[in-house]
Amino acid sequence: MKRIFSVAVIIGAAAILLLASACTGSPFPTISSLTSDATWTAPGDSLRVSCVASVSGGGELSYSWSASRGTVTGSGPVVDWTAPQQVGMYDITVVVTSAQGRTETQSLSLIVSNGPPPSIQGLVVTARDHTYLRTTAAGYQAARTYEYDIECMASATQGEITYEWSHDGGEIDGDGSAVIWTAPDRDGRVTVTVKVFDGEGNWASKSLVFQVVDCEACVVW
Repeated sequence: MKRIFSVAVIIGAAAILLLASACTGSPFPTISSLTSDATWTAPGDSLRVSCVASVSGGGELSYSWSASRGTVTGSGPVVDWTAPQQVGMYDITVVVTSAQGRTETQSLSLIVSNGPPPSIQGLVVTARDHTYLRTTAAGYQAARTYEYDIECMASATQGEITYEWSHDGGEIDGDGSAVIWTAPDRDGRVTVTVKVFDGEGNWASKSLVFQVVDCEACVVW
C-alpha cells in the first residue's frame, strides 16, 4: 500500500511540474499599440490599421482581424478597413496568436462621418454633496443610491451639438451636456454612455465605468 501511495505521489508531482512548465514556458503575446492612420473616415472610404505586437523570447505571431461593420482586407500586422455606408462608431478587433497558441486581443474604435465628427474632450465626474467617489484603473468606484454629476466636454464644427445619454444601471436625470446619475441600490458594474451629435447627424460616443459598492465600505474612502 505504501509503495502504491508513493508511486501516486510521484506521478501527481510530475504532472504538476509538467503543467507548471507548460504554463511558464508559453508566454502570452503583448500588443503594444493598435492604431489607424486617422480617427475617422467618410462612408465607404478606407483606413489603414496597424498592430504592433511581440512575444517574450521572440517567435512567429499570427493575426486575426474582425470588424463590427465594414470590411477588413489584408493579413498580418497591417490591414485596411473599408467603412460601411452608415454613419457611426465601429470596433476593429485583432487577435494575436503565438506559435504556442497563446492569444491577446485588443480593439480600436473608429468613426464613420460625413465630415469632421464631434470631438469629446472628456467626461468629468463629481460627487454630489458627498465624498463617496474614488478613481480606479477601470473608471470609478461609487456608492449605492448616491448622486453624481457628469459633464461631457465636447465640441463640433458643424451645427449645434446635442447629447444622448444611456446607462445599464441606476437613473439619469437631465439632458444636454450635464446630467445627474444616481447609482443603483445594488453592487456591480455600471456603464454610462453619452453620444454627441452635430448638426449634420455625425456622432461620437464615450463611456464611463462605475463599480458600485455598498456604502458600508464608504468609511474607508
